[in-house]
Amino acid sequence: MHQKLVKHLIFPVHEKVIGRKTFDYLEELERLQWASASELGELQFQKVKALLIHAGKNIPFYAKRFRDAGFDPAKMQNIEDFKVLPMLTKKEIRENLQGMTWCDCPGGLQRYNTGGSSGEPLIFYFDRRRQAYDAAARALTHRWWGIDVGDKEVYLWGSPLEITKQDRIKDFRDRLTNQLLLSAFELSPTQLRSYVERMKRFRPKCLFGYPSSIDLFCRMARQHGYDLSRLGIQAVFSTAEVLYDHQKENISATLGGISVVNGYGSREAGFISHECPSGAMHVIDPNVIVEYVRDGHPVGPGEDGEVVVTHLDNWAMPFIRYRTGDVAQFDDKLCTCGRHLSIIKKIQGRTTDFVVTPDGRWQHALSLIYVVRDIPGVVQFKIIQEAVDNVRVLLEVDKNLFPEDGNSLIVEGFKKRMGKDVDVSVEIADEIAKDASGKYRYVVSKVAESDLLGRGVTRAKE
Repeated sequence: MHQKLVKHLIFPVHEKVIGRKTFDYLEELERLQWASASELGELQFQKVKALLIHAGKNIPFYAKRFRDAGFDPAKMQNIEDFKVLPMLTKKEIRENLQGMTWCDCPGGLQRYNTGGSSGEPLIFYFDRRRQAYDAAARALTHRWWGIDVGDKEVYLWGSPLEITKQDRIKDFRDRLTNQLLLSAFELSPTQLRSYVERMKRFRPKCLFGYPSSIDLFCRMARQHGYDLSRLGIQAVFSTAEVLYDHQKENISATLGGISVVNGYGSREAGFISHECPSGAMHVIDPNVIVEYVRDGHPVGPGEDGEVVVTHLDNWAMPFIRYRTGDVAQFDDKLCTCGRHLSIIKKIQGRTTDFVVTPDGRWQHALSLIYVVRDIPGVVQFKIIQEAVDNVRVLLEVDKNLFPEDGNSLIVEGFKKRMGKDVDVSVEIADEIAKDASGKYRYVVSKVAESDLLGRGVTRAKE
C-alpha cells in the first residue's frame, strides 16, 4: 500500500473508527518534545493531579488507598505530593484487579496480560486514551529516525500459533497499514528462507522486535548465506529486552551498517523511553512520570534505582507509582539533540532465553510464557528446559484461584507449541528461588545454541 495513502487516509480512518485520537496526540507530542523543562513539569503536575482526582472518585482501590494515606489529590500543590502514596506492586494488582478498574470507562475496557520480566503473570486493562498516547509516542520516536506513519515495517514479534478469526482480521488490517508480522516463536533454519523471501517481497523500511530474536535471525541468515543488506531496511527498533552491544553490532553489520535503536518500556507500564540519534534514552515525559527508588527513597543522578512508573493517560486502570522491577539510572544533563525530555540510562532489565523444539525450531521463551501467564491463580513461575524433549515448570499458585485442570492446561499448551513428544512436568512450589547472581530468570534453557547450529540437540531419552 502506498505510504501516503496509509498515512493520510487508511490509518486515520482506522483510528477514528475505533475511537482513538492518535494523530491529535502525536501532534501534541511533536510540540512538547521541544518544550522547556518547566513546561513539561507543569504539564505532568496537571495531568497527574487530574488522574488522581479521577482515581479517588471512580476507582475503589485508590479511594481506599488515598484514605489510608491521608491523601487528598485535590489539595496537591506540587508534583512531589503524590509520592506519599505507597508504591504499587504486581501482587496488589493481581489481588485487586476488579477494584482497580473504572467500570464506566468510555469505549470500554481493553484487556491485556503479560508474563512480566519477573515471571509474575499480570492481567490488566487499558482505555482507548492510553492506547492512543502510546501509539503516538511510538510514531514520534520513529520519526526521530526518518520512519513515518505508513512506512512499511516488519515485526519479528510474538504471535499466536492458533489462528483465529480475530487474528485473520488483524492480519488484514496490518496489510492495509503496511505492517508485516513474522512470528518470533517459529524462528528456525527451515523457516528462515520463507522469512527472508517475504521480507524481500515486502521491502520494509524498518524492522521492530525482540533484540534476541532479531540477533538470532541475523546470525542464522549469515550462516545460511543470505545477504540481508539488500532488503532495504533503514532502521531496527529493539524493545522488550536489554539490547546488548554484541547484538547491536551483529544486527547492524548483517543489515548493511544501519542504525539499531533501543527502546524501553513494558506492556503494563507503557512506552517509557526511546533512543534519539544523539544517543540519549529520552523519557516520554508528557505521558509518564518516572521515579528511581532504592530502599524506599529516591536516588541521585548516576545511582542505581528501581524504575517506578506512573502512566498519566490510563484512566481505565491507573498504575500509580508502579514498581517495574527493573533497575536503571537517570542523567540530569541535557542532550545535544535539544530536547528537554529527561534521560534514563544503564537500564538493567531482565532478559529471556530461547527454547529449542525437537524438530529444530528456536522459539522465543514468550511462546511458553503465553501459556502460563493467563491461567488464574499463578503467582509466579519458572520454566526450565532440561533437554530438547524435557521441560519442567515450577509454579507458585493461589490455591483458591488456580483451576483443577491448571496443570493439564500447561502440559497441553506446551506440547502444542513444542511437539507432542516433549515431556512436560508441572511442580507446585512454596517458593521459587532466584539464581546465584541474585537475578530472577523466568525461563532457563539448558539446550545450547551451538547444538542447534552444529552438533545437534541433547535429548532426555538418549
